[in-house]
Amino acid sequence: MINPQGYFEYPAPLGKTDTGGQTIYVLQLAKALGKKNIKVDIFTRKFNDLPAEEQIFPNVKIIRIPCGPEGFLQKEKMYEVMPEFVENIMHYLEKSNKEYDVIHSHYWDGGYAGHLLAKMLDIPHVYTPHSLGKLKKIEMQEQIEEMPLKQLKPVYRYHVRIAIEQKIMNSADAVIAICETTRIQILQYYIVDFEKLVVIYPGTEIETFNTKETREDSKLHLGKNVILTVSRMVPAKGLDRIIGALATIKNDTDFHLYIAGETNEAREARSKEEIETEIQIKELIKKHKMEKMVTTIGYIPHETALSAYYRQSDIFVLAGRYEPFGLTTLEAMACGTVPIVSSIAGSREVIIDGLNGFVIDTHDRKLLGQKILQLLKDQKLRKKVSDNAAFTIKEHYSWDKIVDKFIKLYTDLR
Repeated sequence: MINPQGYFEYPAPLGKTDTGGQTIYVLQLAKALGKKNIKVDIFTRKFNDLPAEEQIFPNVKIIRIPCGPEGFLQKEKMYEVMPEFVENIMHYLEKSNKEYDVIHSHYWDGGYAGHLLAKMLDIPHVYTPHSLGKLKKIEMQEQIEEMPLKQLKPVYRYHVRIAIEQKIMNSADAVIAICETTRIQILQYYIVDFEKLVVIYPGTEIETFNTKETREDSKLHLGKNVILTVSRMVPAKGLDRIIGALATIKNDTDFHLYIAGETNEAREARSKEEIETEIQIKELIKKHKMEKMVTTIGYIPHETALSAYYRQSDIFVLAGRYEPFGLTTLEAMACGTVPIVSSIAGSREVIIDGLNGFVIDTHDRKLLGQKILQLLKDQKLRKKVSDNAAFTIKEHYSWDKIVDKFIKLYTDLR
């Protein structure tokens, strides 16, 4: 596997720049493959003092390859060092005498590397884009008025990204869409062979994310009418929408919002986008006089404590402006937390509205606020949806079941 971006390690330091759902997806997919006795090497970029090789699960290794500057490099700039990354991978393979049956790359930086390596090694290349440059450009331009296209271009490098994405999709042997919406979007915005597009939904580790309480639950005293959201502090995640929605109902009921997922690292180690978003969110909370109703809880260990936060919350909200999927939706549902999901999120496909969750236009703050208010006041409805949500994930979206679809795809390409 190839995943150059972010702080790629285990346990994943979620909330750090470029380290979120995609990191979890790659780690959990690799772990699930390892359990099926398939050997997986995950190639990522080496920086800081992390080891060059690290065994993280049975049959699964992280291999860190140096390239580019010494320190962290944001994903938008990662493509610039991919030729060096690939060259150094080839040197590593020559020294180690390793051979592989298939390459599975992630995001457009990893996809670019996979595109180059597949030619050199003459093996099949499977590509998971995770998000799409053309669509993100449209969504962000439409919904973040304070960031016009001339500002978006140098930040996200869409012109370069879109061209490279098209090249990757042209050459890849298979392109995995993480939901049906993504498959349709790829066909709409890119030129791709219909037959090599495959939809495989992400899974969830139900051994960790389930309804059974642990010692971690007893440590939490979150109160009543608890609303939880888990995301990095960036505009695309729509945290301002949740604050705005709750401001419309703050005089109608008691509640407490917990914002989890951002990092506890020093401010100087965070991106400009994250720092500016945090300032804007704090100003918005102050503007609506909601300081006592909102708590920012920072980083929560994914493997141990996060499931307890889900279980101790009444409602989970995913309000993203652009959200190709949203793994947190599956995690919350597995723990029996009632999900309210943005109508643009890929994870809405897992939800039957009103039965195991709710799908809503989160851009409409008043509508979102009224849905939250309805759920906080209707305990019977919350219980029904909670039970159905947990059942849905256990029966259909465990990694143990999902991983067989990946194995079949890899095998068919060999």
